[in-house]
Amino acid sequence: MRTLLSSGKVRIITLLILLVAITGAFFISGRISTTGSKNSDLVGTSEVKAGVELPSQTIVIGDGETFGVLMADSGVSGTEAQDILTASQEAYDLSTIRAGKKIDLYRDEASVLKKLIYKINTEEYLQVTRNEKDGIGNSDQPLAVWKAEKIKIPYEVKIQTAQATVKDILYTSALEQGIDELLVLDIADLFQWQVDFALDIRNGDSFKVIYEARYLDGQYVMPGKIIAAEFSNQGQSYYAYHFTDATGEEAYYDQDGNSTEKMFLKAPVAFRYISSGFTTGKRYVRAFNVYTGHRAIDYAASSGTPIRATADGTVSQAGWSKAGYGNLTSIRHNATYSTNYAHQSKIIVKVGQKLKQGQTIGYVGSTGFSTGPHLHYEMVKNGVKINPQLEILPPGKTLTASNRPAFEETVKKYSAELESVK
Repeated sequence: MRTLLSSGKVRIITLLILLVAITGAFFISGRISTTGSKNSDLVGTSEVKAGVELPSQTIVIGDGETFGVLMADSGVSGTEAQDILTASQEAYDLSTIRAGKKIDLYRDEASVLKKLIYKINTEEYLQVTRNEKDGIGNSDQPLAVWKAEKIKIPYEVKIQTAQATVKDILYTSALEQGIDELLVLDIADLFQWQVDFALDIRNGDSFKVIYEARYLDGQYVMPGKIIAAEFSNQGQSYYAYHFTDATGEEAYYDQDGNSTEKMFLKAPVAFRYISSGFTTGKRYVRAFNVYTGHRAIDYAASSGTPIRATADGTVSQAGWSKAGYGNLTSIRHNATYSTNYAHQSKIIVKVGQKLKQGQTIGYVGSTGFSTGPHLHYEMVKNGVKINPQLEILPPGKTLTASNRPAFEETVKKYSAELESVK
């Protein structure tokens, strides 16, 4: 079961087909900033504004920077930094901090560090606080004991609705109509099994959505969980309803109780266009002066674009192919289906490795028998290469009979609300 959209995802890597790279909405530009000061190196005291304690110093993590170096640059001693790192190990390993995120430092009037906060993801943050312990340290200061804990971000949730109609491009159309870009990505992520957002979108397509909007201190922050949504594509409507079954498992289902997730994704990569389709006859490749068959789909994409496993499975091959595929990964999904991913610039999985649908397996390249960067994607059914764009793919799971009554009430309620969204 895939993680629901509200989990902080990282759904980002699955939706580059919408022609947008999301920048961190919570990250402050610059490396170190100080509250109430233009001098980025000044260490001041924490301020309280409208009942909210403000950090003395905010550090934005740069590429390749480590926790120890960042603390040293911020005036924190090596011993104190190590104590904080050690105290945090069980709650969160600060040695794994990521570029682009931030660390907030809180000091008292004497510039003594009292608290550190690191936002782990959209759902929780790490808080490390100083507790004074009886006794005198080597520097005639009270010996500090640091306490670390992960805390759930206390969002205020409001149920809101939104709708938009496509004019040329889904993403830009939605933004022009006042829709949060993160919500647009969530919607595309939710319907990625039903709609190919690179090829299937047409003018006049539309969506309606009921979702949880997240607020902090009265200010809108970001969309949360989608409750119900409708996407109309080329005259056909697709629905998704969030439902928690009797066991507590959360998932999205269509109006008939079928999981919106299918066994295979529509596409394995965020591509620009299909450079070569599936053919059973021979085609002429001028660059190599040969005629060859092409029982595959070629997705043109920039070198380095992440390639995703289109379904759960086990890696059966990962390495160089002498048959012209260059760097090739093959995944066996079950006794019926397998898929091949060729011409990669780099492979990051190993033979025997278990994969989840959507997991990155490598990067687009132009190795082997290739005239430019693209992904050569093959689907094999019972040992025969088939056209993945024509295959009627296996559905996801269906709700059990015992969950039907509660689910039907959910559909009844939210389908009526979706109908009223204007």
